[in-house]
Amino acid sequence: MIYPDPVVAAPAIADLAGRSQRVLVLSHFHPDGDAVGSMLALWHVFQAWGKTAIALASSALPSYTHVLPGQGSIQVYEPGMSLPSFDLVCLVDCANLDRTGPIYEDHAEALMAHPLLVIDHHITNTGEGTVNLVSPEAASCADLIERLLVALNVPITPEIATCLLMGVITDTMSFQTSSTSVQTLQSAARLMAAGADQQAIVREVYYTVPYRTVQLLGLVLSQLRREGDMVWTHISQEMMQQTGAEDDAYDEVLQVMQRIAGVRVCVLFKERHEHEVKLSLRSTPAIDVSAIARTWGGGGHKQAAGATLSMPLEATYHEVLPVVRQRLRTAE
Repeated sequence: MIYPDPVVAAPAIADLAGRSQRVLVLSHFHPDGDAVGSMLALWHVFQAWGKTAIALASSALPSYTHVLPGQGSIQVYEPGMSLPSFDLVCLVDCANLDRTGPIYEDHAEALMAHPLLVIDHHITNTGEGTVNLVSPEAASCADLIERLLVALNVPITPEIATCLLMGVITDTMSFQTSSTSVQTLQSAARLMAAGADQQAIVREVYYTVPYRTVQLLGLVLSQLRREGDMVWTHISQEMMQQTGAEDDAYDEVLQVMQRIAGVRVCVLFKERHEHEVKLSLRSTPAIDVSAIARTWGGGGHKQAAGATLSMPLEATYHEVLPVVRQRLRTAE
């Protein structure tokens, strides 16, 4: 069952959670601020309900999330690890279990054998959970969770509020995205009223950029190319090794690309391995890049989407750019 409204979804979610004792909280590979903040907020909630909650990240956490209360409770999965015992899976900011990467690859059978609660805001979510709260209109998974907790009459502590505000701020780029609505701002206001540490979040997200990230930014932007309304560039493994930058550094690249005047679509190719490239797409409201991402089995939001391509970096240019050009032509 897919519920788009947290008020309507609340009874079903309360019932599912009430029948569990050990909850495994997961999110997507390469988690961002919304994924980590949402995971941690629910970890706090399940703990407060007397459950044993296990927050398990599929890969390393962004450095700026260390400020979140309870961040040290998140375990980072290593390939081959055993899963702790659980009787409910809670998947946040993510449409499918396979988006958890190595966790799913190693433990698909065990994960699929248990009830699944999905809370997400991606338009490409098809509702594969036992219970699904999916609202593409939500600007972040975190503000969707905030509204769910209000519907469940769950007290929002300063710790929960700080985790959720991290998700709201990072996924809306401090309320700059077109998905930001009155509802988003109301959720943020309630979180601040509940004691969220907004200044700590702002400081960690915007004013502690590592020097190696800035070095990577210089290398990547030196390769930037423009063709009409589209810009693109790449991050190679060599660039990552040369600068020592962390995986989450690509966010800084995308933010600069999106600020270029007259650009309607930004395309970033990030080489993960010799034959695997992460594609990140950003656009202005008239261009639905989630439709482009679905060409290669990806997804996301209309203005922010991605996919993984199993091919060399150079080949991805020839694969992706013609599709983007065609989409731009049809949108004119």
